[in-house]
Amino acid sequence: MSTFICELTGVRGRSLRLYDNKCEITTDVTLGSALTSNALDGRKTIFFIDVVGVQFKESGFAIGYLQLETPSMQMNNQSSNMFSENTFTFEEGKNGVTNCLMRYVHDYIISRIEGYKYGTLSAVPVEVPAAMVELIPEKGEDLPAGPIEYKSNNWICAKCGAGNPIRKAKCWKCGAEKPEK
Repeated sequence: MSTFICELTGVRGRSLRLYDNKCEITTDVTLGSALTSNALDGRKTIFFIDVVGVQFKESGFAIGYLQLETPSMQMNNQSSNMFSENTFTFEEGKNGVTNCLMRYVHDYIISRIEGYKYGTLSAVPVEVPAAMVELIPEKGEDLPAGPIEYKSNNWICAKCGAGNPIRKAKCWKCGAEKPEK
């Protein structure tokens, strides 16, 4: 049985339900999903054991996305990574989703995929990093309006490249000490 981790609400009608062994990307009918020809996508379940590639782009000038590539043919928007049925789209600060949180989600999914591909997963699911759990918004929670400076509230580990909240003294992924400024 799958262990539910969290649910994130993105943009263009997208939401992501993350589990220990799969994720579900749901597209609701919204103006944004209609404009990108995704309004009828519904829900797609992607099992991490079947993923052959992960593409991640942080939100900035354009919206960000996390795409899970599988060996099967994608049925829509084959010309655009951002709006394929295997893609969760998000905007920095919207619905409580941030680039920092999405880096954690990306790293978590990668570690789960590697565990399946290389046989390094134990029978018990890998625990979700506490730093990631702290960043997951409560249902319906949104961030305050105005400029959001998450880049200054995070530090990137020089050893492994993982994103960490500024309040953490050690990297959640490899345990390296936070560098002094």
